[in-house]
Amino acid sequence: MRTVLILALVLAAGPALAADGAQLFIDQCGACHSMGEASSETGPTLKGIVWRKVAGRADFAYSGALKTLGGSWSPSRLDAFLRDSQALAPGTSMYAVVEDENDRKAIFTYLKSSH
Repeated sequence: MRTVLILALVLAAGPALAADGAQLFIDQCGACHSMGEASSETGPTLKGIVWRKVAGRADFAYSGALKTLGGSWSPSRLDAFLRDSQALAPGTSMYAVVEDENDRKAIFTYLKSSH
């Protein structure tokens, strides 16, 4: 019975630990992106990305693929881009593949909190 309880606690804690969006952002996005006010040479700032116009920051040189994508970064579009950036915008200079749905949700929650 004790083993079953320990196993249940470990399984329940797994998603909670994996849902640390800030750490996932640092690990998977932080090499090129920041949450600061300004973009860098390697990537646009992602502060305020939710509902922002795609390729909409004047301080970053976006790829042609993102410039022609149009629209805004809705929650579903961000999810699709994180799941497979090349599938959403073939030819973009960003190669993102975050397969785990919980990781994508955690990253999105963190991005959303940056407004």
